[in-house]
Amino acid sequence: MKNKPLLVAVAVLSLVSLVACSSSRKESSKSSSSESSSTSVVKETTESSSKVKEKISDSDQSSEKTKRIGSADYGYVSIPSDWKKYEYVEGGDNIQYIDQSGTNAIILNAANREKANVDEGEEFSAEMMAQRFESAMNGKNKVVKVSRSSVTVGGNEAIQVNMSLKSGNYTILWTFQKDDKVYMISCVCDEKTIAQLTTYVKNTWSFDGTGAVTD
Repeated sequence: MKNKPLLVAVAVLSLVSLVACSSSRKESSKSSSSESSSTSVVKETTESSSKVKEKISDSDQSSEKTKRIGSADYGYVSIPSDWKKYEYVEGGDNIQYIDQSGTNAIILNAANREKANVDEGEEFSAEMMAQRFESAMNGKNKVVKVSRSSVTVGGNEAIQVNMSLKSGNYTILWTFQKDDKVYMISCVCDEKTIAQLTTYVKNTWSFDGTGAVTD
């Protein structure tokens, strides 16, 4: 039987794939209401966001063993070596790994205009994908607080969406555009792991798949 933390993680796993392939028409009908609700939440979470950033900046670069995961389509990132690939049918075409406790997960995906079902003449951007993710998460009624920041992931300017969940865990989405694709990396973490994974994502994402594993 799956534990509760695992159920929270897999719920986000499925959303990332849905965001990458969802219809922009559906999102546009929700955007005005979800955007206003997200804006009010952001204003309330400035202090919380600062605390998370402080934890991230104060975290030490762990000497823990890592492994390289990802693909040429989604890019590669380093994660703890004991994490395992997680096969979840509703995760679609995500690349997704989860730790042994089932509490922490990381998801990689990417989309071009066609895959994301963006209408011709409509702007395709990282901002669009961030809005889709926020809307999808809010629709699941799992989010307590939301904040955003501008960060760098593997040398690319990215949007970071921070979410505190009702489960007590956290979800972060990093999304950025490179050429004709928007790349998405998301994690579901407990408080202990959030800083570690954030460091890995920001510092190790690239197209270098040297030594990458598939398990």
